[in-house]
Amino acid sequence: MSRHLAAMRPKVRPRVRATLAGALVLGVGATMTLASWTDSEFGAGTFAATVFNTQSSVDAGTSYADNTPTAATMSFNSLGMSPSTQRYASLLVRTKPNSVAGTLSLGGATIAPAGTDETLILGAALRYRVVNTTATCDATAFTGSPSWVIGPVVSVLTAGAAGTVAVAAATASAGAPTGLCFEVSLPAGAANTLQGKSTIDTWQVTATSS
Repeated sequence: MSRHLAAMRPKVRPRVRATLAGALVLGVGATMTLASWTDSEFGAGTFAATVFNTQSSVDAGTSYADNTPTAATMSFNSLGMSPSTQRYASLLVRTKPNSVAGTLSLGGATIAPAGTDETLILGAALRYRVVNTTATCDATAFTGSPSWVIGPVVSVLTAGAAGTVAVAAATASAGAPTGLCFEVSLPAGAANTLQGKSTIDTWQVTATSS
């Protein structure tokens, strides 16, 4: 009887090993087939740039235009200037509809025609000062405690400080105007050689959005 059992033992062991190996294979297969559900959400934003546009008036606000690159003629009534005389003119600047706010800076004058020595001398001889006001532009605008853009009196070639004058934003209609009142003068010591000469001085007002 013991011989018979001993003879059967080698036949049982291979079957057990085969069964265990099969169990291991099944276990690995179950792990590799696991997966997860996925889903996504997205968020989008719409972006648009602001608008900054200005226009100016040289007739006290009766009409406005884009006076660039060609300058509008300011009404100085400056023909026949003599030593110690002053002439006044106003430039109004405002934003166009739907524009953001900004600041204005005044550059020094350029002189034309540039190829004439006498013209350059006359242009450089002129002096000026500027205040920020929308009131009547005359000698009274410079009395009291005005809001200076250029002052005291300096050469017309002198530029103002950048960004010192504000220009208001606009809604569906144009913005409120910002006024620059100019006083241009020929000094008392002007040379006799300037008699009869003429010149065109042009100032650039640079507007920068806030």
